[in-house]
Amino acid sequence: MRIITYITLMVPVVPDSPGGDENPEAPRSSDGRARAPVVLRAKLHYGPPLFGYILSIALISVTGVVRLALMDRGYLLYPFVFFYPAIALSAFLGGVGPGLAATLLGAVFAFLLFPLQTAPQNWIALAVLGPLFVQGFAHLRHIVERNRAIARELVKFKYIGDHASDWILLLSESGHIRYVNLKASEDLGWTDRDLTGRHIESLVPETQRPILSAALEKARSGTAKPVEIVFERRDKSQVLVELGCTAVRTGEDQVIHAAARDIGERKQIEKKLQEIRHWESLGALAGGLAHDFNNLLTAILGNASLARDILPRDHETAPLLDGIVSSAERSSDLVRMLLATAGYRSRYSERLQLDQLLDWTLANRTLPPNIRVVKEAAATPFLGDRRAFETLLWSLISNAAEAYGGEEGEVRVAIRSGPAPRGHAASFEEGDPGEGECLGIVVEDHGSGMSPEILDRAFDPFFSTRFTGRGLGLPAVRGIVRAYSGKLLLETAVGRGTRVEVWLPAPKD
Repeated sequence: MRIITYITLMVPVVPDSPGGDENPEAPRSSDGRARAPVVLRAKLHYGPPLFGYILSIALISVTGVVRLALMDRGYLLYPFVFFYPAIALSAFLGGVGPGLAATLLGAVFAFLLFPLQTAPQNWIALAVLGPLFVQGFAHLRHIVERNRAIARELVKFKYIGDHASDWILLLSESGHIRYVNLKASEDLGWTDRDLTGRHIESLVPETQRPILSAALEKARSGTAKPVEIVFERRDKSQVLVELGCTAVRTGEDQVIHAAARDIGERKQIEKKLQEIRHWESLGALAGGLAHDFNNLLTAILGNASLARDILPRDHETAPLLDGIVSSAERSSDLVRMLLATAGYRSRYSERLQLDQLLDWTLANRTLPPNIRVVKEAAATPFLGDRRAFETLLWSLISNAAEAYGGEEGEVRVAIRSGPAPRGHAASFEEGDPGEGECLGIVVEDHGSGMSPEILDRAFDPFFSTRFTGRGLGLPAVRGIVRAYSGKLLLETAVGRGTRVEVWLPAPKD
């Protein structure tokens, strides 16, 4: 009983509180809420709870038997010297409960089985050292487990960081790199070992270092905002990123978290959008001017034609009137091209036979003598503006004929109906006419073709590789396709020719 009393006094066990806020003497946290009291409970690390106590019995029994065997051989040993390692191992593997149980069992074992009575100071030593061993080695086990848990979390967060789509860098307060994720190292062309320990300013050009220094300084003061800055890759190429820095203090040290995102592609998209808006505004301006100018041309052409019909053919002003009529007709064609490029769609529509319109266009237009046209035109009716479709057909055919230059060549023109192709790998694709029946116009040549640089500008108004004054053919085709909510496909390669497909949805009755 004396031994049990000593052990009980030495173990700081606090009984469970009857309940939170109802206990006025319960310890309080900083926010005023009652905290649960600290209670020492057995904590097992391997197997079920019973395992720890079985382990403590086994260890004490083995060490006790070994000590008795040594005593029989005449060895003089300190009474509890063999029990302390067993107590420590029980506490390390099983927790506080099995450790205290091992201490108690050691005392019982010695009291019942030791042949010689143990001195009181040895009992006091066991009562003091036993619980201390239990607390120390149980806490050591807790530290080991915590370190393992931290290591697992670090591996987990490293995996997440390495597979992030943005750059992630951890910097020391001076700006030296402590950690860099896989995305950043791959984009910069270095390994993480090459980057670790380097100053982040070594990764930016000389002209960008003041910007980076200012961003780091603002991060240390807590007022950092994202900045656009250029980084330099290992191969000396440059990449534009948006960099954000945040400083976090960990004890006496300060860590700067830097996150960056490649915005080069976003900048290109924004530039393209600005160009699209620019061309849309120019198209709207050109369309408005062309529409008003077309009204003026109608009056000029009509009055000049009437004057020519009224006057005799041998009148001295007749040739002048013929020149006015001819110039007005050419101006009218140019206005129609401008209106088509701007995406203007006439409100007047008629039922057209596209095969007949193709024959009429070829009969009333002049192609170079070195060009032969092969037609595969089915009798395909369509509801639309005759002038727009005449412009569409002639623009495609004349553009294909010009691809041969002065050499002999063949232009194939096909007109058919059916669904628009989908999933087709094309050099250029725009629009979606839907799933229904469509009118298809396909014009193909085997001329010079277009390089990617020329294709990028092929739909710019007045861009031409032939001669000045041309360059409205493909832009007009694109505008007409847009006006009819159709689809435009273009396949081209240098030296292999060009194939243009136009698919327009059939109008609903």
